[in-house]
Amino acid sequence: MSAISPLENFWGEVTSTIDWCEENYTVSPYLAEFWNTITNLGFVFFSLFGTYNVLRNRSSKSFILAYLGVAFVGFGSWCFHMTLQYEMQLLDELPMIYVASIVMWLTFLADPKSENTIKVPLALTVYSAAVTWSYLIINNPVFHQVSYAILVIGVVIRAIKLFNTVPKSYTYEVPRMQCLLWMSALGFIVAFVLWNIDNQFCNNLRSWRSTVPFLIGAISELHGWWHIGTGLGVYYFIVFCEWIQPTLAANNRKSFRLYWAGPLCYLRVADQMNKKD
Repeated sequence: MSAISPLENFWGEVTSTIDWCEENYTVSPYLAEFWNTITNLGFVFFSLFGTYNVLRNRSSKSFILAYLGVAFVGFGSWCFHMTLQYEMQLLDELPMIYVASIVMWLTFLADPKSENTIKVPLALTVYSAAVTWSYLIINNPVFHQVSYAILVIGVVIRAIKLFNTVPKSYTYEVPRMQCLLWMSALGFIVAFVLWNIDNQFCNNLRSWRSTVPFLIGAISELHGWWHIGTGLGVYYFIVFCEWIQPTLAANNRKSFRLYWAGPLCYLRVADQMNKKD
């Protein structure tokens, strides 16, 4: 499919510091990168589904904040890939820092040994503000990626620490929580691998796409798969946090059961308590 003439491009010249492997303006003058744009709908869907389950389970409203953050990441990423404008790039990248900070905060809320003070959210707010200010000056995507990776590594360490505090007598919860952590990690790892393949082998991918029908070529739009993989990864992790928070609480009177609907899981309050003393 031939690209649309630059004169027809609604958003004008590309001003972002990154232009991904997907060919620009092949479908519509209003969508610079078609597949990289519409795959962000996954973030919105995961967020809506997660928010519905949090409300139904009457879980902490902090999880709704996390899901709203994920939806905002999807919105920002949609705007970026739709326009390839620098301002929209910031709307895509900076919310990733903010949402990762919220997820980090969730791991502290779930920890009964953690003091429920303003210190953690304040520290995360300062970190996010410092990254934002520095990134606007440095204007280097690698700086953003490293800043984001620091938060992700911190979240992983906190998650492992939390999981190891769940008593082994919780024979229903332990293996399923572990599964959620592995599924979350797998989503991010696979997405990261595909993201790098998309960057390193772009010419090969574009060459192959030119020989196959448009819909088949969409399979090789690996940055779009990055969106789906990371969206699922963060969704699984928020579900894990929603489950482990009441499990570790000293006054816990809520027991969950885990169900699956295709690739998505959700929690429901059990009719009877199955937690062992």
